[in-house]
Amino acid sequence: VCGAQANILIDDFTTGFDSGTTSTDFYYSTGAGGALGGVRTVNHAFVGNPLNRPISTDVNAGVPGNMFIEAGSGVNGYVVVAWGGALTGAPSGPGLLAGTDFVGLGGIDLSGEAGIQVDYINNDQASTQFVMQIFDTANNAPISAFFNVAPGNGSIFLPFASLSGPVDLSSVDLVVVGSFLPTGNDITLTRVEAVPEPATMAVLGLGIAGIAARRRRKA
Repeated sequence: VCGAQANILIDDFTTGFDSGTTSTDFYYSTGAGGALGGVRTVNHAFVGNPLNRPISTDVNAGVPGNMFIEAGSGVNGYVVVAWGGALTGAPSGPGLLAGTDFVGLGGIDLSGEAGIQVDYINNDQASTQFVMQIFDTANNAPISAFFNVAPGNGSIFLPFASLSGPVDLSSVDLVVVGSFLPTGNDITLTRVEAVPEPATMAVLGLGIAGIAARRRRKA
């Protein structure tokens, strides 16, 4: 238990107000003290938009935190949220971002974790999907499998084991989570963390419960 790896907060969306509504590819970046690296960057992207409807994102910096994501009717698109320090260029603009557009986190150690957990509420469609990409300081940047998100409220675990190639998790420069919205989906993100295996967390919980039980018996 003493050697267990704790969760590492990536973003709880309680700091760094930001919002955007666009019907074309667009990015914006804002300082967010509670986010990994102190900066949150959001990129709207469109695969198809026959009705010229927008994607809207909004962080209200309240407690508990929320990042609202809404795609208009007919939109096939995605929202990428990235934590990689400041951008090397302008804090907002048209188009899509690449890994080289970030200053980087300088080698954050996630090697003791098993993946990324995303907590969410108000997912209105079963077609919503999450995907993860991890960049290390050696420019390895594998992407994960796509994971379907259950409607309603919940959490989804994106394991590092699902990444498409090798990456040095002891020296991470950029963490990316994408929300794919193929059918005008709406979802709200509430927390993103790097976590141990859920099974490991459950075993630790049983261990703590056992210690408590022994203490009660001794009393």
